[in-house]
Amino acid sequence: MALAGGAGEAEPPSPTHFDPPTTVSGLRIRKLVLAVLTLTTLLAPEAIAAGAQTSSPPATIPQAAGAAQVPGALQATPGSEQQAAEAGRQAGPPGGANRAIAGEGPGTAPSPAPPGAGAANPPSFATFRVYATQYDPNTPGSVEVAVPDKCTKFAALKNQTVLNDFRCGAGYRLDLDYRVVVTRDSGQSATIPVKEVGPWNIDDNYWAGPGSARPRRSFTDLPRGVPEAQAAFYNGFNTVPNCTNLSTGQPSGKPGGADQFGRCVLNPAGIDLSIEAAKQIGLGNLENTWLTVSFLWEPVDTTIRVGHSSKNLDVNFVSLDRGAQAIQWPANGGRNQAWRFIPTGTAGIYNIQVQHSGMMLDVEGVSTADGARVIQWPANGGINQTWRLVPVGSTGSFNIVAQHSGKMLDVGGVSTADGALIIQWPANGGTNQQWRPTVVGL
Repeated sequence: MALAGGAGEAEPPSPTHFDPPTTVSGLRIRKLVLAVLTLTTLLAPEAIAAGAQTSSPPATIPQAAGAAQVPGALQATPGSEQQAAEAGRQAGPPGGANRAIAGEGPGTAPSPAPPGAGAANPPSFATFRVYATQYDPNTPGSVEVAVPDKCTKFAALKNQTVLNDFRCGAGYRLDLDYRVVVTRDSGQSATIPVKEVGPWNIDDNYWAGPGSARPRRSFTDLPRGVPEAQAAFYNGFNTVPNCTNLSTGQPSGKPGGADQFGRCVLNPAGIDLSIEAAKQIGLGNLENTWLTVSFLWEPVDTTIRVGHSSKNLDVNFVSLDRGAQAIQWPANGGRNQAWRFIPTGTAGIYNIQVQHSGMMLDVEGVSTADGARVIQWPANGGINQTWRLVPVGSTGSFNIVAQHSGKMLDVGGVSTADGALIIQWPANGGTNQQWRPTVVGL
């Protein structure tokens, strides 16, 4: 059917321009006090003067070469063997107590979240359950996290010079949202920026999957979502005959699963929380735990299935037209049923982008009327293109609420018919207003 569209909507503005910074300041190797002494990859001040360009190639990072000291401008962070080992004792089986995966070798597959955990995590970003430790950041009191990828760190710090020096690739854009959503099993959740690198490795972007603009650079034989340290700790992955003692930097005299620097891996940590960041989710000083973590710079495609009919949110006829109608339709694998939740900068509120056209889910004409059509329309910054996700208990489903009207994404008339129109409607508790995002091909 032919559908009119988009009357009265503004043309999309030109993209925001981001000027990369030209100075680097205040970078120093952080002091670790935590359960897993994180491997930091800060450039030494003598190697990078503030604002200076360098023509020399980046330092070579050895892959489990059996030495704790990293040559060149990168320095491995020293730490306490005792604290790191204690974190390993606290970790328990993969995923936490009673969370091991039936039929899978421990550590070699992503650990599942328990029922109801991670309900606050956005559904359209790479999300995994990983072990978290704590550290004392360079800036006292800073709320931040460390992830084991130096390129992510310097992209988050908007330092294009360093990204170029490390040959990080064009995928590490400065305008991406380098934050994580971390959630405890209790439901306590926080969204925290990346400002550091670690723990253990500095080239293990384990959250990246097929098709990512930032593909996994190291340990590519591990499944997506499994940190190298987790596999080394539980399975002896990357075992070397004489791994290096974490504290002394000397050979330990025994074989063991090692990090990329050949150091004996003593716990499975895949993310590090600053002490103040840990407090935001109710963790005690240096308390370590398994968390559900979403990586907001790593979007994934989802289908969005409605509860009453089990059909998918769809753009009619795979149309590329502005104003094409959103409908429900049986799952067919089409790109007009693949959606991404794009953070707006406000927790829990997203633009919802369909992947065949790149347009946004939109309430036509910024209407506040009951029954107003929901369409696709180019991004324009309008509040009628912003949607709040409200979890429906611990079911994994959400109400999707239009922010300009406060009304719900709804299948008109509770219809189960193929092609039934998507509209906005006041909340009524109906399953035709309950939507379950499901990741495609993670």
